[in-house]
Amino acid sequence: MAEALVSASWLVPVEGPPVEGGGLVCSGDRIVAVGRKRDLSRAFPAAVRNDWPGCALIPGWINAHAHLELTDLGDPPPPGDFAGWVLEVIRRKRAAPPGGWARAVARGARRCLDLGQTTVADVAGCDGGAAGYPAAGRWCAFPEVIAERPDQVAAALARADARAPEHRWGLSPHAPYTVCGEALAAVRDRGGRLMIHVAESTEEIAFCRTGGGPIRDRLFRTIGQAPPVAPGCHPVVWLDRAGALGPATILVHCVHVGADHVGLLRARGAGVVLCPRSNRHLSGARAPGRAFLDAGVAVGLGTDSPLSSGGLDLLGEMRVAVEDYGWRPEEAVRAATRGGAAVLGLGRAVGAFVPGARADMLALPLGPGRDPWERVLAGERPAAVWSGGRPVAGGAA
Repeated sequence: MAEALVSASWLVPVEGPPVEGGGLVCSGDRIVAVGRKRDLSRAFPAAVRNDWPGCALIPGWINAHAHLELTDLGDPPPPGDFAGWVLEVIRRKRAAPPGGWARAVARGARRCLDLGQTTVADVAGCDGGAAGYPAAGRWCAFPEVIAERPDQVAAALARADARAPEHRWGLSPHAPYTVCGEALAAVRDRGGRLMIHVAESTEEIAFCRTGGGPIRDRLFRTIGQAPPVAPGCHPVVWLDRAGALGPATILVHCVHVGADHVGLLRARGAGVVLCPRSNRHLSGARAPGRAFLDAGVAVGLGTDSPLSSGGLDLLGEMRVAVEDYGWRPEEAVRAATRGGAAVLGLGRAVGAFVPGARADMLALPLGPGRDPWERVLAGERPAAVWSGGRPVAGGAA
């Protein structure tokens, strides 16, 4: 199999410092060597050359939480109360043309690839949507489970089982206000990865602790259903008491958490996916991103729904994470690569340039800045994207 030497003005391996004039050699879908271009040229004289001056060569971005099926449902509703936003999402989903979910997923997935995202963790909440996943890229599907009452659990799991069987990476019990304790236990007992929206809004916290507030009084009364029985505690504590907080648990958002909750997540080995643009739009609140990193919690970044974040641009999430969490640019880049891989349980297969890893990468034109990390965050659209060594977007395609 022919070897290819891909190089750029800067190589950002993530595991280790940036390398000026660096590159990598791939054979098939795997990386076989990483280093300086001049050294790799001597070691692999027959390799096909592919150089990207003015660019940084970076591992493919890992979008650790998305809702691709919502791609075609319009611009984000105006910020306001959380229950009202959920009701608007429900209204738009119900008004969407039947059978269009696969087309929406396909368009969202194409957008992700064009933006350099070669691995995407996608919540599959609508029947038929997974048919839109393209062959290129890695699509880690988490079929959604919504069951407010115990008598709904079996049917909800059956619907989830029918979604995205070829791409399944876990299950997603939606949130503490849409999943009863019996449903959470049923997902837990399956033993796979569990992705759940947690502590996203003050309304959620109020419902979990008291059973009241806008989620009960506005959301559920408007849709004419009864909410699940409230756990009577903070949602992170609820997960822990249910035995559902562990290394296979992925908590999305975690905006309204305290130091005790951060410590509990670290002790249980759970991962967190932060969606800073979504949180900024919906409530203006900020997750304790600095505290998570300092505590050693595995942290990834996600774009969440286009109806909350406004799009699928993970580089935009990195910039907001720097602004809102006080992260350094290199911490944001690591969260969007190696951090996402850790949270999703992908190990060393993706997220960094190391021999044996999958050859997922992008060439990003460098923007202004004092160092390569800042220049990466100042970049825009990738010039080229590869998935498994194959060109999938930009000038590489």
